[in-house]
Formats: sequence, C-alpha cells, structure tokens
Amino acid sequence: MKAMVVKAAKAPITLEERPKPKAGPGQVVIKVKACGVCHSDVAMQQGAFPFGTFPIVLGHEVAGIVDEVGPGVKWPKVGDRVGMPWLYDSCGHCDLCVRGDEVMCPEMTVTGVNRDGGYQEYMLAPAAYVGPIPDGLDFADAGPLMCAGITVFNGIRRAGYKPGAKVAVMGLGGLGSMAVQYASALGARVGVLSTSSDKAQEAKKLGAELFINTKKDDVVKSLQAWDGGADIIVATAPNPEPMTQAFPGLAADGTLVVLGVGPGLITTSPMDLVSQRRRLMGSPSGSRHDLRDTLKFSLHNKVLPQIVKMPLEDAGKAHELLHEGKIVGRAVLVME
Repeated sequence: MKAMVVKAAKAPITLEERPKPKAGPGQVVIKVKACGVCHSDVAMQQGAFPFGTFPIVLGHEVAGIVDEVGPGVKWPKVGDRVGMPWLYDSCGHCDLCVRGDEVMCPEMTVTGVNRDGGYQEYMLAPAAYVGPIPDGLDFADAGPLMCAGITVFNGIRRAGYKPGAKVAVMGLGGLGSMAVQYASALGARVGVLSTSSDKAQEAKKLGAELFINTKKDDVVKSLQAWDGGADIIVATAPNPEPMTQAFPGLAADGTLVVLGVGPGLITTSPMDLVSQRRRLMGSPSGSRHDLRDTLKFSLHNKVLPQIVKMPLEDAGKAHELLHEGKIVGRAVLVME
C-alpha cells in the first residue's frame, strides 16, 4: 500500500510502499477514502510538537471504511463508515477519561503525531475510538469534520453559547469558515474579524452580518458598536496579538475562546477582565461524544467544509500551499 511518510522533523514527505496493516485485538483496519490536511500536520512536520514521534504518517482528519476487525471487536463491523480524529486513544481510567474528557487525558495519544495517521491507503486504529460517519456525508466532507469541525463546534459550545448570541470569528481560514457556518446554524448573530478586506464577501456568503478589517478598523470600537460587544469571540488563527487586541470588545460576561495555537502571549488588563466579568479560555478538539454530536449536527444542518481535493501523492504540495496561505478552506487528500 502507499503511505506518505515524514522520517524526521523538517524532513520532506516521501512516498513509501508498505505492507497492509493487520488488525490485532481491539483494533480495526480502515480503508482510507479521504484525509484532511490540517495546520497541525504542517506543525508536526516542522517539529513543533515535542511529544511527537518520527518517522510518522501524518493525518488526523481520516474518513473511510472498516476493512478488517481484530479479535474481540464487536463494533464497528466490516464495511461500516468510520472516521479517526485527533484523539487516537487514552488511558480510559483517569478522572478526565471517566467523565468524558478523554481528549485532555495526560496519557492520550494523537493520530498522526504519536500513531500513524491517514496519509496512507490503510491505517490501523483502536475500535473504541473511531467515530461513525452518518450516511449522507461524503468522505471528503467528513474528513475535515474530524478536526476542524469538532474543534470549532465544541469550542463554541464550551464557551457557553446561548441562542441568539453574538459570535465573532477571528480568521476565515479552514477553522474560521467552519466556525461561521456552525455559529449561523446554531442561530447566532455572526461577525468576522480578518486582516484581508477581500474576505468580506466570503464572510457574508457564509452567514456573517458584520465584517471587521483588523488592519484598518478600530476592532474594540467596532465590536462594542455591535449592540454592546461580542458574547463570544472564537479565535481560530494561531496569532495571539489579534486576540489581545480584540478582548476588550467582548460584551459583559463575554468569552474569548482560543482554538488556534501559536507562539507568543495573550495579554489583558485585570480591569478588562474584572469590570465586565469577561473570560479567557482555551478549548481542545473534543471527546468521542463531541465528535458524534459534530457529525450529526453537520449532516442535519448542512454544515460542510470548503474543500480542495488532491491526490495522496500531493501531500507535500498540500503542505506547501497551506503554509503559504494559498489554500481556501481545507485541502483533502483523496484515495480514489
């Protein structure tokens, strides 16, 4: 089978011919149909994750069909449509795991970071951690929902979303475009903060009523003029400076939820925090339960990613285009 492999930090992605994996106890083999390309994959290739291991097959936005099940596996069955997200597995017994927050387990392993992921034709996965893909979701659409989708959908919910709230999305890339769609489908009033003025029409098309050009407009004044400020700011771009800039634009009891991770610090004054009871929080991907919620909500509300399909062999090219900001939406590697 074909596998796209990164042998060491900052090494190129190279094609290898490998034997098809065999499912052991509690495992399944997924015939990969599609795998989304995430900024985290680029970061892993560049050696940004000290907990990562090499050589590695990247890819944690996996969608495919169960090709084989190992001993003891009662679900899923051969032929079932399943996906594999960021969370590969966890210890299963710590307080975080038993309360359903296994994505924060200190012993969790990560798909495409600690275990070979979806940049290959077949991948091995723990049966207990795959997610069922509903009929009606195309594999290429389902792939990005395994990370981009669950990350923003779960982040908005964790930030305390209430129907009719004003949600401002920072950045309109792969995560940001999904966040605008989810917030709109949830019934929010949506705004977009972007450094690119040419994103205004795209933001409106996705459902935003407000667009703020962060290079030209006074971000705080623009947000506060939006009926008193944003109830939730969803920070999808991995740059802390715009987060610092926008924080005072939150309404009373508002929350800035950080999804994009990058170098630097987010700073704010105690007065901006205390006087309006604002919150600053982070939100990781999500649990197995969150993934199922995301997939069901996406199907029933027609929330789908903007995708650019590319063949598996173009994984390296996809990384280059993503790093250069030349991918609109999400690149998806397709096997057929």
